Amino acid sequence: MSFRKIAVAAALVAGLQMAGSSAQSISTQCQAALATIVGSSDASCLNAQALVGLVVASTSSSNTSIVPTIDSWLTGMCSRPACSNSTLATVVSSITSGCTTELSALGLSNVDSSELTTLVQTAYPTVRQVACLGDTSNNNTLCLTETLNNLEPYTGTLTVANIESLSSQIIAGTIPNVPSNVTCTDCTKAAFNIVQTEFDDLFSGFTSDVSTTCGASFVDGTEPSTVTQLATDSTASAAASSNAASGMFSAQIGFAPLAGVAVSALLTVTSAFFVLA
Repeated sequence: MSFRKIAVAAALVAGLQMAGSSAQSISTQCQAALATIVGSSDASCLNAQALVGLVVASTSSSNTSIVPTIDSWLTGMCSRPACSNSTLATVVSSITSGCTTELSALGLSNVDSSELTTLVQTAYPTVRQVACLGDTSNNNTLCLTETLNNLEPYTGTLTVANIESLSSQIIAGTIPNVPSNVTCTDCTKAAFNIVQTEFDDLFSGFTSDVSTTCGASFVDGTEPSTVTQLATDSTASAAASSNAASGMFSAQIGFAPLAGVAVSALLTVTSAFFVLA
């Protein structure tokens, strides 16, 4: 299997199937579990409240780009303390116990909660670092925001509906023709450096592919001078409580589109590093 299919299939299949789901397709039990997570002050480190606009858009025919909402979400998330391992474990436990129907529909009925918790706790710091990279040459604009904006002329406006369509095209091997000056940037190089450093065993076999796409200097390990880390270094406490925000996320709101779009936005950039040039 080619690298482009591996890079896309690994996370787009689950996340983008969820992005295309309607509010009514999520069980009441799962909606309640997710509402509890979003309303918990513990999970404020995820800034999930900022994604409510995506949920609303997913249930309408909105042609509005998701990029501003993604930018607002990540800006808020990066300014908050990182989630503790305890918080991440609670989130995973809530999802695996409350969303069994949805996990089964995604082929994850036999998922081991403790194993998944370990995977999430391992990956979260790296994902957060990548999501919080900023371009100092562009007024510290988030790299993810910048890359998504630069992709839109080639992919079309990144709406909730359009992302689902794009995922189907990418999985089928139909990749939008995006020039390397959009995909092989200082921002994407900095992100690649972070992921390669933390998960070298997973990426070692693909370095030559990336080098072919973006050039040898892209994989030389040097840090771009125009990219900075915007995430705060502190970690949130693990005190368990909830707040009034939970009222905004009643069981009548669909959370699958929210989760799918969040994953899709992050994976759009990840895919762009390697397959869109």
